[in-house]
Amino acid sequence: MAETAEDLRQRITEFMDNCPVCVVATASADGEPSAATVYHKRSGLDLYFNAAKDSRKVRNILANPRVAIVMQEDAPVPRSDLEIKGIQAVGAARVVGDAETAEVPKSVLTRHNTFNRWKPGGAVMVKVTLSEVYLIDYSKGLRHRELLRA
Repeated sequence: MAETAEDLRQRITEFMDNCPVCVVATASADGEPSAATVYHKRSGLDLYFNAAKDSRKVRNILANPRVAIVMQEDAPVPRSDLEIKGIQAVGAARVVGDAETAEVPKSVLTRHNTFNRWKPGGAVMVKVTLSEVYLIDYSKGLRHRELLRA
């Protein structure tokens, strides 16, 4: 029986739930790249994370919302290429406004509030709407990627 898009979506969201940390790659308005590791939570295929308001990633997102996301299993470094499993995704990021906080996962709100108690007004919440998500599993063959378009 062939796998459906919904089956692939389920495997991707399960993988995301098991990877609390991801790398977010951004670029400034003039194309200067940057990558940062963040704790995230998802709602559907949307990812949410907190960031310092004055961080490079927030400045980059405000200037250029296109981002790339990478997640890898929380496991020892693979001994061979055939053990690599992860997610590669692209999408658009934006700072979440106060009126939208009902959509934000509770764990992200908790981290946001904790950060702002330490440094009032110093954090923002970011939402990444993914447009393409690749599930990587090299045990099925080198460079094996399954694409889900949102």
